[in-house]
Amino acid sequence: MSKCEFESSCHHNDTCGLTGSAAFFASIPGSFVLINGPLWCYFYAMKYVDDENDRAARCITCTGTSPSSMVYGTEKDILKGLSRIRDAGQAERVFIENNCSTGLVGDDVKGIAEAFGGPWPVYTMDSGGLKGRFEEGFARAFLRVVEEMKEEKTIPVSVNVLGLSDVYLKGREDGEEIRRILRGCGVNVISTPGCSSSWEEIMKAPSAAFNLVVRDELGLPAAREMEKRFHIPYASVGLPYGFEGSRKWVEKVLDILSFGKADSFLDKEKERAREILRKGNGLESLWGSLWFDEVLVAAPPSEAMGIAEALRSEWIDTAKLTIHLLSPTDRTCQAADIIRLVTAEDEDIRRDYENWKGGLVLSSSHETTRLERLKKSFVFFHIARPSYDEGFFSDLPLSGFRGAALLYEKIWNAWLKEIGREKILK
Repeated sequence: MSKCEFESSCHHNDTCGLTGSAAFFASIPGSFVLINGPLWCYFYAMKYVDDENDRAARCITCTGTSPSSMVYGTEKDILKGLSRIRDAGQAERVFIENNCSTGLVGDDVKGIAEAFGGPWPVYTMDSGGLKGRFEEGFARAFLRVVEEMKEEKTIPVSVNVLGLSDVYLKGREDGEEIRRILRGCGVNVISTPGCSSSWEEIMKAPSAAFNLVVRDELGLPAAREMEKRFHIPYASVGLPYGFEGSRKWVEKVLDILSFGKADSFLDKEKERAREILRKGNGLESLWGSLWFDEVLVAAPPSEAMGIAEALRSEWIDTAKLTIHLLSPTDRTCQAADIIRLVTAEDEDIRRDYENWKGGLVLSSSHETTRLERLKKSFVFFHIARPSYDEGFFSDLPLSGFRGAALLYEKIWNAWLKEIGREKILK
């Protein structure tokens, strides 16, 4: 991991490999996570995971290693941590993950756990920023769980959805929307690892006829491993955004799968879209069409590119649309004028902020705070975490047909705010 990537992981995006691993493990009900490292790493991971996972404070704990443990080993720390989990009496399985420093000590963590003899299985792995950012940690944890899967008889007309995470902004809601869409088309969803799936459902994943990968950076390594182990074909399909974009996503997915039927389901969603767009037309007759001088979209690839496509093809006009990707991808986006990768193109990204003239920002709080420091004019809503200056309380997703309604609402409210500010300035 490069110095630039590590600094971004630890100090800007609040995400590292240990956090990604903890997020995946903690998403599985009945699972407890023991972070083998200093309390700093525990609080660092909890800051990110706890906002969206109400179990995190109960199921993630820490050994709290001291500097002397780096010399004499962490066995005593691990045993104390396992004793606390045993005394709580709620764990069904335990995942121990070393942070950057304890991973260098070389303790036989698996052997220590086996010698402890707890009443549950224990799974171990190294993690931390030296092992990569959040995405790498999540993917590694997913692969660790794939190792526990066994061959299953294939269930026809069934899929797993890989790459969902309930700690992403609206992640749980997006997962429910994807499941709703697929089930509405007659497709059986076996599991959504990392997002509301139980251990039993995840262990049933090898019975699926197909794996749909919605975020490559989180789900593609597991999809490849499951194809190798269980001969399950997979395809990267991204996340659906917008009314028309979601319809195209459904048609694309069913074409790939060669099973499922969408006609009846899409007819119902067409009625939803018609009513919402009717309201938008009413606003347009009062305030004019949606126009922003510039648009900045900063988010993980599936969110950034999917939302950018929906913005420009369905909802707004703009002179310039820029995407700042928070992780690498092979995907492209024809709707964007400029696409940059955070940490890899820092100088160009700095100039994007300095040259900002005003418009719409869809991002996390990191980007809006940066623009505020530069005293730039903008309107915004968040599509990625962290979100310090905007609350999300409804059960509406950002993706899919139900998400399209929320996004369209937020775009219109941003535009009305922009118009109101212009009137004040005049």
